[in-house]
Amino acid sequence: MINKQLFIFIVISLLANPAFSISHDSLFVDSIIENSAKADLKSDADRIMFFARSMIGIPYCGGTLDVNENESLVVRTDSVDCTTYVETVLAMYLASKIEHGGYDDFKKALTKIRYRDGVIKGYSSRLHYFSDWVADNEKKGILYEVTSRSNHSQRHFSINYMTKHPLLYRHLKGDSLSVSEMLRIEEKWRNYDMPYIPKDYLKTYNNIDICNGDILALTTNIDGLDVLHLGFAIWVDGNIHLLHASSLYGRVVIDRMSLYEYLKDRKKHTGVRVIRVK
Repeated sequence: MINKQLFIFIVISLLANPAFSISHDSLFVDSIIENSAKADLKSDADRIMFFARSMIGIPYCGGTLDVNENESLVVRTDSVDCTTYVETVLAMYLASKIEHGGYDDFKKALTKIRYRDGVIKGYSSRLHYFSDWVADNEKKGILYEVTSRSNHSQRHFSINYMTKHPLLYRHLKGDSLSVSEMLRIEEKWRNYDMPYIPKDYLKTYNNIDICNGDILALTTNIDGLDVLHLGFAIWVDGNIHLLHASSLYGRVVIDRMSLYEYLKDRKKHTGVRVIRVK
């Protein structure tokens, strides 16, 4: 009988093997897309929620996109952060709308979502800022912002957090060329009027347009930064909750607290933006 230490060594070796990871990712994605074809999904919102719910319980892990020296597509279905969770769900949703769609279609969709104009051209081609991510994916016809349909406010500021804090980013640290490229991108977001729904407006739902499956972006008052966290809206017992990859719970969960309760005591959170998938 195989001893315990040898068994652990074999498991760790398999998990560390890129081929094993790729096989896991493709099996996971293909299986969920196949199951979606059998489900009774009456709307696009139902479809989004099907994929969002399918990832409940997957472990949280930050920084998964910055592991490679050179920018390339990273697929991780064994662990996600708040951004990669939303992007993975959205990519499965898009792949599922293609006849006989599967893992290859998923990877193409993920590249399209994650990168400016859907093309990988180095670190700065990744859509790091949420405002940039929304604008680019609106242009691609994937989604649209509905924040202004609700009672809302605006924050006038410039998005420049990354170049103001380059030491926080592995690929900006000591790389003046990458910093210059990010400065060029940030120029577009100087003196930006960002719409958002202040968190106090979420005590009640009067004149609030938020539906199941909407992407919720939690806005912040941090200088130079637009958004701190992402997830999906889900209505539970008459209240909006956040379905998200939670660092607190260490996995993808439907948060126990309503969206208002989640936000109210977090001083760096100011409210939400609402994005609807087409």
